[in-house]
Amino acid sequence: MKMYYSASILAVAIASASAATNVQATENQSTNNGNVTAISEWNYESLYDEGGMTAENLMDTEVFGPNGDEIGSVENILISDKSITAIIAQVGGLWDIGDTHVLVPWEEVDVGPDGVTIPIIEENAEEYGLFEEDYITQTDLSYVSQVEDDPTTGARIWKLTDLLNDYASVGEGQGYGYVDNVLFEESGKIQAVIIESDSAYGGGTYAYPFYGYHDGWDPSYSTYTLPYDEVDLEQMTDFDYDEYEGPWD
Repeated sequence: MKMYYSASILAVAIASASAATNVQATENQSTNNGNVTAISEWNYESLYDEGGMTAENLMDTEVFGPNGDEIGSVENILISDKSITAIIAQVGGLWDIGDTHVLVPWEEVDVGPDGVTIPIIEENAEEYGLFEEDYITQTDLSYVSQVEDDPTTGARIWKLTDLLNDYASVGEGQGYGYVDNVLFEESGKIQAVIIESDSAYGGGTYAYPFYGYHDGWDPSYSTYTLPYDEVDLEQMTDFDYDEYEGPWD
């Protein structure tokens, strides 16, 4: 009895929190059906074979400087065109400049067994300020006020935290669960989005193809709409993290 009560509460929460954006997201993504991968053609074997990084592991992972010293941690990820374009890290706790946030292009980030290495030392940290690169512009910041370690970005470049923990829906706005994780190749390309489904749908952990900004989704939405219906969902099997290996497993 308790399980059914919890499911109904979640359904009401999803409906009330995302009604406006859900309609917009459904309309936008429905215009991109030609780009949708059929569930019958989607399986996890390629994900298991390739492995990669999870958002859960990447966020807050240790950051090392070029000399191997631990200098901070990853705070957020900037994404464009379904690939990581830069990381935001908090560094410098042991430096005279104190804690500061830096933006490092992904091509300058080295993924290793203990974390990520970036080419930042105390003397060049100011060259990697949050607004030194072209990733976050005045236009990006114009419609919402900037928060210190969570800068607002525009539609073309968005923060990983804009997606994580959003509600997930299917069909014509049916509440399905929430976005729990994202899988990345070590190159930074998104492999899949992980949805934790509501108990009404089995309460499972499922990996789906990611449909991003160019597919009709917008980081300002509070709901991530999957372009599938309930019949498609019945074909899904649980994603097994133990079969998905990465640099920090």
